[in-house]
Amino acid sequence: MKELRYKLTESAFRKIWGILIMGLCLYVMAQSVQLISKEKEEYVLEESGKYVGNILAREIVENSDVMDKYMSCLEQNKDLSDVAKVELLKSVVTEYIDASEYTYDTTDPGYGQVIHLIYENMNSTGATEKRMLSSETKEPETKKKKAVTTQATIVPEPKSVGKKYTTKNVGSFKSVMDRFYTVTSATALYESDLPIQKALAEPFEIKGKGKKPQILIYHTHSQEEFQNSTSNPDTTIIGVGNRLAEVLEKQYGYHVIHDTSTYDIVHGKLDRNEAYDQSRAGVKKLLKKYPSISLCLDIHRDGVGEGTRLITEINGKKTAQIMLFNGMSRFKLSGDIDYLYNPYRFESLALTLQMKLKAEEFYPGFTRRNYVNAYQYNLDICRQCMLIEVGAQTNTYQEAKNAAEPMAVLIHKVLGKKK
Repeated sequence: MKELRYKLTESAFRKIWGILIMGLCLYVMAQSVQLISKEKEEYVLEESGKYVGNILAREIVENSDVMDKYMSCLEQNKDLSDVAKVELLKSVVTEYIDASEYTYDTTDPGYGQVIHLIYENMNSTGATEKRMLSSETKEPETKKKKAVTTQATIVPEPKSVGKKYTTKNVGSFKSVMDRFYTVTSATALYESDLPIQKALAEPFEIKGKGKKPQILIYHTHSQEEFQNSTSNPDTTIIGVGNRLAEVLEKQYGYHVIHDTSTYDIVHGKLDRNEAYDQSRAGVKKLLKKYPSISLCLDIHRDGVGEGTRLITEINGKKTAQIMLFNGMSRFKLSGDIDYLYNPYRFESLALTLQMKLKAEEFYPGFTRRNYVNAYQYNLDICRQCMLIEVGAQTNTYQEAKNAAEPMAVLIHKVLGKKK
């Protein structure tokens, strides 16, 4: 009996010990998963920070005002050590960022890394030596010529090779719908929404002279990729925004803010359901900070069947086709969606119609049919808003970035100051 009692006790002990070990294993596994998730999220944030830092570093090196001031300070302090030079650079750059439109947090611990990136870029590109040499060979003050501001020609001026549409030859509402529009079965677009003659006469203009921000480019779906995208954000839809901003700035002199916020990433995961709410909040914050902005562009890429190729050729380059997108805030059966009211529905429709007809004149085959769907898509944020789909997942990122060039030209032709 004593031996039996001993065996029962031993068996119970083994069971209890087994349960404890199993519980401990489950706890370790849970902690490991949590740690991996946390490390992954921190990695995404770290990589995003590095990308923003690299962009900022490159722009600072190319900024003549910052570099001239830094060179002037170096001239007055020629015997500084490398460490002191970095600190001097930091003070000059910080002063510039604080007084500019940049929202970069100079108190962030990673800011020191950005300064080192700028310093390294300066040395690798020879920027310091070039500017020092330039200052030494500068003409006397009395012989200075008045500066002439000219924009670079990145995209050739297009010729009017297609049909030029006017209020006289554009035709009726029905003919315009038949030729240029796709309206989904979920919604309805009526002639009262888009009276054609009035739409073509509606004035649109990018306000300001470039001293303050004029155009905002952002991406509600920042994670949209192309056929050959890599881990580099510049090979995604972000890269299309980069190229669009570059042409608008360098060729036309507009002051552009490119918001690369990851609005479709929630708690480290892709979440398209909350993306429009998040981008809405982010864009409203930027518009409050920069009330001079008069054009908002939400740049996406489409999703199509794997056998579909949205491609054309412009200026000898394979170029993705684009699609101008409208939201009606209306269901076909139940009518207007009250909670998605858009006071600028007519303006939004008129602007994309003008863009479409201008494309037909200068770049026939570049734009697909204007697409109209039921929801709002944040097109109520300001009077001049556009959502543009650039290519699809079956295009290469090079084709999509090429599309940003004629797109910039069309934006300027429709919204630029009329001579």
